[in-house]
Amino acid sequence: MLAIIAGAMVVTGCSKKNAATIEVQVLKAGKAQVGEQVYMYRGSLGDAFLESKAHASKNIATDENGVAEFSISSNDFGAASDQATFVFETFDEDEEVTGKVAVSIKKGETKKVTINQ
Repeated sequence: MLAIIAGAMVVTGCSKKNAATIEVQVLKAGKAQVGEQVYMYRGSLGDAFLESKAHASKNIATDENGVAEFSISSNDFGAASDQATFVFETFDEDEEVTGKVAVSIKKGETKKVTINQ
């Protein structure tokens, strides 16, 4: 039983070590947008699958400061990859993209980016 608990602790520790965090602030006319849904995709700005909520791997609403905090797991990076590029988008009520930003990040890093609508 003790070996199982110790093994679980090792696995948990590894995944936290490899995690990354991206904070996406959404601004419109310089003001933080509260409750705005931000969608995350793995890829680059030129990828054809963007601009579709259905292809997003995660979505999070912004907080009272207009920030959506995304925890990027080892699975999000992909097998045998220590670095990846993620695209974040916001949409209006007609499903049109109102803003987007791309960021490259390595495991263990924290980055802050802004979407200006």
